[in-house]
Amino acid sequence: MILSLKSLLFIVSIYSTATVTSAENTDANVSEICRATCTADSKGVELCKFTAKLNLHASELGYFQFEECGDVNNPTLGMEVGKSYVFEQADVSNHMHPLGFAYYPDGAHANADELEPTIVPPGSSSTCDTDSSCPAPMYHMNEEYLGSYSNNVNISSGQISDNASEDFGLDNYEPMFFHPLTEWIGYGNFAVYLKFDADTDFKRDIFYFCHIHQYMSGRIKLLRDGIPIQPDADLPALGYEYDIPTGHDIVCGTYGLDQFQLPHEECPQVFVCDTSDGNKELKQFSQCIDSMNCHMMVGMTTSVKNVEDETALFIHQMIPHHQNAVNMAKALIKTNTIQCDDLTNDDNPDCAMEIILREIINNQNAQIQAMRAILESKSFPQENDCVVPIGGSTVAAGANNVVQSSSSRTNGSMVYVLLVSVLAMIPFIA
Repeated sequence: MILSLKSLLFIVSIYSTATVTSAENTDANVSEICRATCTADSKGVELCKFTAKLNLHASELGYFQFEECGDVNNPTLGMEVGKSYVFEQADVSNHMHPLGFAYYPDGAHANADELEPTIVPPGSSSTCDTDSSCPAPMYHMNEEYLGSYSNNVNISSGQISDNASEDFGLDNYEPMFFHPLTEWIGYGNFAVYLKFDADTDFKRDIFYFCHIHQYMSGRIKLLRDGIPIQPDADLPALGYEYDIPTGHDIVCGTYGLDQFQLPHEECPQVFVCDTSDGNKELKQFSQCIDSMNCHMMVGMTTSVKNVEDETALFIHQMIPHHQNAVNMAKALIKTNTIQCDDLTNDDNPDCAMEIILREIINNQNAQIQAMRAILESKSFPQENDCVVPIGGSTVAAGANNVVQSSSSRTNGSMVYVLLVSVLAMIPFIA
């Protein structure tokens, strides 16, 4: 079976209701607009740069950071209309996180308009759809443009497309981000160029997002002469709150484990045995493993009441299983015991290990979202938990007897288990 990229995105887009948890404002960073680094060449042509990377520990899925913005997660970016911008995605953390740009949070994931050659900026008077000249990103690999559309004389060999081309390179760019990590690195540097035309009467903000993982959107304030064109509001609204790891999760580099530290009524006294105070680092990592295994164990006590379906049961069991693998991988990376300067070094076992860890995090998070979308499409509850105390035989079961939200649960999955889920076919995308 070979699934097209559009089929994958359609299924994932079904799951369009956010379930993330946070104690923070939805747009925590809008008060501080991050500006790009702009330089001019010998001809005076100016190019402004944002250098993208991923903070995998910032949330369940991870959030974008940009070198120009310090360590702020999903910072609010400022883009001057009429200027050329490049978003560089060369850092290895960008693997499986191709940047997209949309007029609303999450773009196609939420069935919302993205910046494309034939999509008029909402509320504007533009007729750019008639000649495919609307603002759109232009996707590059190794400084080679992968499309034919252009609204920027400084990009695409100095030509602005006049053939009503709708190809802005995404269909060539995005599939490569699904390829194995070492292959992706071997392709060279990835970058996205974007210019929002200066003569626009568009009055709102736009968003950057990940084309593969939903709920990673960040805001972009369009500027004119350094002043936001929408100075007194942050519209459209983000629509969900950002994850904020706390306490135990900050120590472990995980998400959703705070309430699953041992002792816990649904877990054994210990999962990792024979730890010693003589090795404090290993003892701390073992405590993190204890918590994530407890989280998985609690998540995998599942009722079938009112949801008598094999697929639902499979997914209700597999999501916490996958989440556990993601948390285990994040926690090991957090220890800094994996030392690899070049992931293409076949002779360094740490490099092989880091590749495994990164692919677990990115692939299995994508599969989790696909499975949640399947539950949504079949009108099944996202969870159907039952409480099974470890010390006795009493079981309190019932449909929708949910203990934790689907995004804040710590979870589990063995590395070698690959679901028969939509994104399990990632390597075969046409």
